[in-house]
Amino acid sequence: MPVTTIRRIIKAVAIIFAALLFFVAVMLGAFIWWSSVGVFSTEKFDQAKWHAPISDAQDITCYRGGMAIDIRDRLLGRGETKQFVEGFLGKPDFTAEGEYRYILGMCSGLGWDYDDLHIYFNNQGRITGVEIIQH
Repeated sequence: MPVTTIRRIIKAVAIIFAALLFFVAVMLGAFIWWSSVGVFSTEKFDQAKWHAPISDAQDITCYRGGMAIDIRDRLLGRGETKQFVEGFLGKPDFTAEGEYRYILGMCSGLGWDYDDLHIYFNNQGRITGVEIIQH
């Protein structure tokens, strides 16, 4: 095999290897960002945006997700009442015994499932915990 052909093959392999290495680095960086802060910590709570009507096109987006960490960590403290939560966030999208759920939108990875803000209450109707759950 001629020397020039071998050099071309080596150069092509090096370019492919560099492209793969770059792709892996970008994907790793994106995964680290998504798993550490991700879409849930990109915005401060905006009550008007939270309560804004959602169109069919927006329904498949992460329309409330960016505010979730701000709500969980700064605005909803342990001991707050169900009435406080409803005054702040409105009626929940779902209720269960001792729990309110608010839909955040399709925030996780491939957008197959909805993500929710879960607020847990004790028997006296006071917050015991708040979680962001990716389904």
